[in-house]
Amino acid sequence: MKKRLYVYILVLILSSVLLSGCTKKESEETDTQTDTSVTEQEETEEEKPEEEKPVEEKEESPQDSGNLEGFGKEKVVLGQASEFEYTLDSIEAKEGEGYYEFTFKISSSQEGAVAPLFTVTPLLSKGVFRVSLTNIFDDNSTITHSKGVAINKGAITALTRIVTDSDTTRGYDIGVQGNNQFKVDMRQEGNSSVWIFSVKVSYDTNYSAPTIDFGSTEFSSEPQKIEGVTSQQGAKIVDYSYIYSSGILKFSLEVASGASNPIPSLTAQYNDEGVLVVTFPSLEQDKVSQWGSVINLPAGVKVEISRTGQESVYMFNGINNRKPFRIGASQSPNLVNIEIDL
Repeated sequence: MKKRLYVYILVLILSSVLLSGCTKKESEETDTQTDTSVTEQEETEEEKPEEEKPVEEKEESPQDSGNLEGFGKEKVVLGQASEFEYTLDSIEAKEGEGYYEFTFKISSSQEGAVAPLFTVTPLLSKGVFRVSLTNIFDDNSTITHSKGVAINKGAITALTRIVTDSDTTRGYDIGVQGNNQFKVDMRQEGNSSVWIFSVKVSYDTNYSAPTIDFGSTEFSSEPQKIEGVTSQQGAKIVDYSYIYSSGILKFSLEVASGASNPIPSLTAQYNDEGVLVVTFPSLEQDKVSQWGSVINLPAGVKVEISRTGQESVYMFNGINNRKPFRIGASQSPNLVNIEIDL
């Protein structure tokens, strides 16, 4: 009896051990599965791509269009001064990507000639980039004092020829109205004495032109006027030039102001004595009136200048029979032009 009881107790103990072992194993497997699930979730979160953020498009500025590397507003001098004589073969103008290009072809027939002196000077107060050529003894280009190249794009107005002090010097103004820049390059055609000078002027597409009265387009003997700025906007006359060609006398006054419109107000009409009187009623300054009271012009015309207070008067004497005239203006270069058809 005792022996059977002992066996029964041993069986109970062994059964308890076996049952606890199974329970522990099942618990470990459950824990392992839980850990694996967490690991897979973490890996899934790591592999999830980041949400793409929208890229803001940068607004293109005038200087972003085209390759404008090397453009600026500093004076550029190429070539060298010499005694050699040169020919201006041609001047060409064409559109580029983000700029307008002006090409000057210059050559020399003299042996040993060096690259001619070529200068581009920014005259920002006058609204121009000025191109200067020296020792030009022959000119085959089509640009004259009365015939330039109109551009009117990207705040570039035109290419015009200006009056110079020497017959062998050529001067050209590239009119600019905005934040334009330029770049100058030179190349030689092989080993020949032919040089190509390129002036590229960048566009300013953000420029908004002010409303300006540019005066008359037709010749007439009737009174004419321009409604512009006054002394309150800093209107001034800073220089003058003249040319007589094909029966037209052109007297130009270089003007400026502290406003976006550089053209001053003026009136022009013949008085009872047949004198053409041009009156600027309100100028802050008139430098020309300070240089003398009389300017002798071609074809027997004489300009008498007087200034009282802020008013300047230019009287053109020597015009017979009230000849037709035209009062006009331009911006870049900033000029008032008095033209008389003699």
